[in-house]
Amino acid sequence: MRRTILVVVLIRRAIAIGAGALTFWAAHIVEVAHWHDWFRGAYDPWFLNSGRAVVFTLASVAFVSAAVGAFDRRPRATKGLTLAGGAFAAMVLVLFLRAAGPGTIFPIVIVAGGVLLVVSSVAGAWAGTLLGRVAVGRR
Repeated sequence: MRRTILVVVLIRRAIAIGAGALTFWAAHIVEVAHWHDWFRGAYDPWFLNSGRAVVFTLASVAFVSAAVGAFDRRPRATKGLTLAGGAFAAMVLVLFLRAAGPGTIFPIVIVAGGVLLVVSSVAGAWAGTLLGRVAVGRR
């Protein structure tokens, strides 16, 4: 019985982490493909290099966090933080593997990007939890 519960918890966390990582990666791919026409980026494609890219990435993370949050019964912050962890891992990986490299201020970029991802993910999980409660009718 205890082993089954542990497996379910680990699978839920793995799904949230994977969803966060895939969301950030997909948003980055879209930004690279449309960097000049949609985001009007002056520098290398990176989500913090354009205000529109910041909004696009954070809205994507919040939307996916809301979708995951609507179906998960864990506390709101836990859902958001788990998904933000996956998005953060993908952000750091993309930062170090992109052609331009991490740059000289990468510690500031990591902290600022991480804070933004956590805020948008927790806000999305909060909204998703509320939507899930309304849709299912639970308290």
